[in-house]
Amino acid sequence: MFQIVRLMLNDAGDIIARRPLLPLFELREHAMAVARNEASGLWGDFGYDEQRQCWWATDARGRKYRFDVEEIASAENAA
Repeated sequence: MFQIVRLMLNDAGDIIARRPLLPLFELREHAMAVARNEASGLWGDFGYDEQRQCWWATDARGRKYRFDVEEIASAENAA
């Protein structure tokens, strides 16, 4: 299972807030597509970071975000 995590960054690029988003996705490709939509919906610039393999964005106020897709253990795999 995969989850999108929205990270708010400060001016130095350090993470200052972390918010997991729902729903969970069975395929990484689906989570990446939704992460792209989340990034594009912030009314600022957005793009793909090849090095980190995630989407980034700024909002209308200039705040910076990163949308990471993380693999998580499902309840079935944890049991």
